[in-house]
Amino acid sequence: MATYGEKLTDQTGLSEFNGQEDEDLLARLIYSEARGESVEGWQAVGHVVRNRKVKNTSEFGGGTYSGVILKPGQFVGMTTAAAREPDTSTKEWNDILYIALTIDNQTNPIGKALWFWTNTLFDKNSRTTSTGQLQLYFVGKWQDVTYKKVIGNHTFFLVAGY
Repeated sequence: MATYGEKLTDQTGLSEFNGQEDEDLLARLIYSEARGESVEGWQAVGHVVRNRKVKNTSEFGGGTYSGVILKPGQFVGMTTAAAREPDTSTKEWNDILYIALTIDNQTNPIGKALWFWTNTLFDKNSRTTSTGQLQLYFVGKWQDVTYKKVIGNHTFFLVAGY
């Protein structure tokens, strides 16, 4: 088995990640999506993945970390050089890897949130109705936001029906 964070060079999509251990995939995802954020931000990104895994639905990739992380179109960070070639010599990578290895024992700062966007993207696509309901233009329609928490540069959220 490859070592955690080993450089992958096949740029054909997500296929180069097939066979990687769940903890490695989770660390790569957190690193690619949230490096530069706080520990709480890293935990939050990890828990979005964990929350989806616990839901265990085909919509989110099933009941495994690899299924959730590698579901096409879900985490743009997994298509970047940061996921394929993380700088494993840094303290940041090692701290993120620790979170990935111990995610089930990490603080969950986002409750049952299933998504995160950059704050800019969230703000650009949200509105407040005349009754005070926060809505997000999400998956092609306006949907009620039932949970929202901002951590660093990301907004973690849940929409009605989940």
